[in-house]
Amino acid sequence: MNLFTRVLIVVMIAALVVGICGQGLAGEAKARSADDVAKAAVAFLKKSQNEDGMIGKLGADVGITSLAVYGVAKSPLAGSGDGKQVIAKGVKYILSQVQDDGSINNDPKLLSVYRTSLAMMALTAVDPAKYKGVIKKAQDYLKAAQFGEKNGGFTPQDWQYGGWGYSDKPADQGKIEPDLSNLQFALSALKESGLPADDPAYKNAIIFLQRCQNRTESNDRPTAGNDGGAFYAPMESKAGPVKLPDGTMVYKSYGSMTYALLKGFAFCGLPKDDPRIQAAYTWITQNYSVDENPGMGQMGLFYYFMTMANTLNVLNVDAVKTADGRSHDWRKELIQKMGSLQNEDGSWSNKQDRWMESDPVLVTGYALTVLDFCKK
Repeated sequence: MNLFTRVLIVVMIAALVVGICGQGLAGEAKARSADDVAKAAVAFLKKSQNEDGMIGKLGADVGITSLAVYGVAKSPLAGSGDGKQVIAKGVKYILSQVQDDGSINNDPKLLSVYRTSLAMMALTAVDPAKYKGVIKKAQDYLKAAQFGEKNGGFTPQDWQYGGWGYSDKPADQGKIEPDLSNLQFALSALKESGLPADDPAYKNAIIFLQRCQNRTESNDRPTAGNDGGAFYAPMESKAGPVKLPDGTMVYKSYGSMTYALLKGFAFCGLPKDDPRIQAAYTWITQNYSVDENPGMGQMGLFYYFMTMANTLNVLNVDAVKTADGRSHDWRKELIQKMGSLQNEDGSWSNKQDRWMESDPVLVTGYALTVLDFCKK
């Protein structure tokens, strides 16, 4: 072996060692505390806030602003300089969008349920006593917006019964249908704002929830399977249909909606040993992931993280034991994941743009709530 070859080998080995060490240092740099990650996020939201208090550049949307305010208000940074400013200005904007019917929406004909739910959650997180009157009217609005006998003329035999859609009127924009995503926001808003546990809204919601679960013992729809997971609506799965070995077509379960289902059942008062909850939780243990939205890949990833953290926190689960026997400290894993995905400016975004997840303000709102729900 000549001298040149020896020198070349040494250089290559040195480069390899430096590369490995560099990767290790990068990995260490990403392992920041939840507070450090949240601090950078709040600073980003402050920079993204307009003078009127709205947060974001995609046009007026009280829903996105409310989600951001909610995330900041529930974080340890709520009393910090940046946190106080985001909350104070954000609340001012939210209150400016209160409508006569109790909804909180910058466009009364669009997304009224979705936006009102998030606004209620934000105001409740900030100061439920101070905004009691606004919250109560919004509660009444959401209760009236639930599809049933009084709204849409639906009976318990109709698949729409007990659900919520983006709007309070079934016929708005041609065809507004209820779905599990809007239901989870509405239920969260009602539960967090103190709606009594015996309110009929919860009982009626169970009827809709059952029809979003792949469990034939409790789902009376012909498209129900039996893996225990959940899908978007009784008539639709965003993950598509799947054909069973016997030729039956059912709707495919996926992660974000299965967590939404679990949280919905819990908010409606079902105990942990209820077979509907047990079936959904079993699906979670068989499809646990902090790398993707199971069944959907990277689509809706941060929405999935938010719903996952919220649900496991509500259920008081400290560790998820998966089918392979491993025990996952989901809080630790999610905090590490959020730190590794955060952009240099403190925001988050998803390269997979479905459901607006390329919008850094929306996704940063999701991510902050993930960190909040990772607290015991």
